[in-house]
Amino acid sequence: MRGLAEGTCLPVMLTALEHLARIGRAARPAAHLLRDVPARDRRLRSDSAWRGFVQDEKVRTAVRQLLNASGPPA
Repeated sequence: MRGLAEGTCLPVMLTALEHLARIGRAARPAAHLLRDVPARDRRLRSDSAWRGFVQDEKVRTAVRQLLNASGPPA
């Protein structure tokens, strides 16, 4: 997930985020790495054209779900 925290988005990352959100509090270390991602003013995508916008929204939603599921920062 460090790549996503640095702005790199690969197709597999969306699936990884969704699984991490299901894990909940145990995924707190990954969530900590991604805490600043929602505020970034850069599209998170690996695809181009309109698919990039859709992918960005899905990734941002998955990051928010992970942050919520992992609980407050320790």
